[in-house]
Amino acid sequence: MRRIGHMNEAHAGPTVFVIDDDPRVRRWIIRLLDTVGIAHAEFEKAEEFLEHFDPDAPGCILLDVRMPGMGGRVLHEKLVEMGVEIPILFMTGFGEVSIAVDVLQKGAVEFLEKPIKGQDLLDRVQKSLDLDAKQRTRKRSREEKVRVLERLTPRERQVVDLILEGHSSKRIAYKLSVSSQAIDARRANAMRKLGVTSMAELVTFVLSQRGDSESS
Repeated sequence: MRRIGHMNEAHAGPTVFVIDDDPRVRRWIIRLLDTVGIAHAEFEKAEEFLEHFDPDAPGCILLDVRMPGMGGRVLHEKLVEMGVEIPILFMTGFGEVSIAVDVLQKGAVEFLEKPIKGQDLLDRVQKSLDLDAKQRTRKRSREEKVRVLERLTPRERQVVDLILEGHSSKRIAYKLSVSSQAIDARRANAMRKLGVTSMAELVTFVLSQRGDSESS
């Protein structure tokens, strides 16, 4: 019997985590992934997967709906609670529409009925790996913007926020009871720290960060 929780270390890059209590299904999927050089790790139980899973690991999850112990839907809910954004593709031998609707509404990217055609599975896996890469790029961008904004002093951030509200330097100076020169200096420092050279770039940078925060 294959060692559960095994990863094919010969390949680097994103990993497909295969979680299914049926060893025949796991073996078929693993052989299929090996033909195209996609790294993988297999687990017989959802509980075992949770013990070994690194939330920062790139890839996707092929998850059986019905398993002894913790089922696929419960595992999915736990991952959502943990804030894990990795794409999940559900597999089931039962074509239950209500389950499909439920898991897709909760963030799963695919719901596949067994038996699954090999090329169809590979296409869905590749699509999910591409999605994961894009999500991680967006996340890194959000985090970098947050780090950059944190470089601003409270006074600089106050000026930036008032600029976004449409206030002029003179109006901001009046509201804060300081000179216009002081406001211009704070604005200039903020723009230098954020790496922008114009007011338009400053507004775009901060608004995009706010948009990323709301969407996430």
